[in-house]
Amino acid sequence: MTERTLVLVKPDGVQRQLAGRIIARFEERGLKIVGLKFVKVDRALAERHYAVHKGKPFFDGLVAFITSSPLVAIAFEGPNAIGMVRTMVGATKPADAVPGTIRGDLAVEMGQNLIHASDGPETAATELAIWFRPEELVSYEREIDRWVRGPEAR
Repeated sequence: MTERTLVLVKPDGVQRQLAGRIIARFEERGLKIVGLKFVKVDRALAERHYAVHKGKPFFDGLVAFITSSPLVAIAFEGPNAIGMVRTMVGATKPADAVPGTIRGDLAVEMGQNLIHASDGPETAATELAIWFRPEELVSYEREIDRWVRGPEAR
């Protein structure tokens, strides 16, 4: 099933100049970029994104970090995109992330773990709506998409 999901290359990923490498990993896996922007996040946007954590002791730290420096917001599309992205990202704690995952290969510590990825279909829809207006998400067909769907699509 084709899905859309949100990925954020957080401020530490941008500062370490890893955004291109991270995006490339998803593209190499076959996911299609349907939205992309470089954003300096304000407090209101950060609080909307992290609304599910409001009232938790780490909420203010999350908001402070995501507003500290620009980030890259990407909307990816593809078959089972949400699960694929989550698997590629790896465990939240870099020490627990297996080699081969983005966090397992590139992240150093929990507070700066490089990347955010939506954790399910409802979350993806909510987060995509926070970060992208509908007209900023672009639908388009790739030749490979027709091959994946089979001979009747070609």
